[in-house]
Amino acid sequence: MLDQAKAVLNFSAFRPEPDDPSATWRSRFPKKTTALVHVGRSNVSFCLVESSGEVIPGEEKQGDYKEVFKGLGPAIKGASHDGWCSISMDTRYVISIETNLSRKKGSEEALRKDPRSVLHARYEKGKRYAVLHNPETNSSLLLTMDEENIKKIEDACKQQQLKIGRMCCGTWVLLRHALVATNTKKGSESPVSALYISCCRGSVCALLQEKDNWMELRSRPDLFTDDLQPLVELIAPFAERLSSQSTIVLICDEPVDGLAQKVAAAFPGHALQDMTEPSLLAKLLLGN
Repeated sequence: MLDQAKAVLNFSAFRPEPDDPSATWRSRFPKKTTALVHVGRSNVSFCLVESSGEVIPGEEKQGDYKEVFKGLGPAIKGASHDGWCSISMDTRYVISIETNLSRKKGSEEALRKDPRSVLHARYEKGKRYAVLHNPETNSSLLLTMDEENIKKIEDACKQQQLKIGRMCCGTWVLLRHALVATNTKKGSESPVSALYISCCRGSVCALLQEKDNWMELRSRPDLFTDDLQPLVELIAPFAERLSSQSTIVLICDEPVDGLAQKVAAAFPGHALQDMTEPSLLAKLLLGN
């Protein structure tokens, strides 16, 4: 009884539990340090995130994540609150443009629990999904992730006594953020034309939007490391499809040396809006 009264007085009784995914990360871990872990095809890295928003660099190791977690796991658990972490899976995913997906009330929740009921013929066994609908058209962006890979990452974390509070695809989170931030004036009077380029740990998604319509998308996980040429080759075909008023919107989880210059050179005559900032993904996840 005394503990319950104390919880009311210090307001902890009104805070969400750490494992409540419906609450924001910041509200789940007030005044606590948590970790953001990036899992790629052949590397794992992490940083620590203070509740204030300060991001502290961690470590990065190359190799299969099951082995790398054995080395990084103790460091992540020791530096974070009770081993709580957010996982960004930056490999083995697909982002596509789909049309006429259900937008009925509860359809997004159904997509998580019973995706076949929403996707019908588009449904693939062994996949998990997320969706973003275009508010002006019947198009949607669909994120498809490999369930086996998700379960293996969950098992690797569990073996190191790490607690997963949220799992996401970094490229997807950044792309969503860029779309919401730039499409603020809706309607036919002020349609937006832009090429969105979202990059996270070498994975890339490029989306062409013409007057609010999503026209074409090219997405490649694990596309580049230090050499930016594969990225340039991925986005180069869009040059022929850009309208004169199109803006290039670039967003990355961390600044990449020379990337903004390469992108600008690929699309001469078009304004470049670079939304990248240090530790951007970690900051976005803190408020989500």
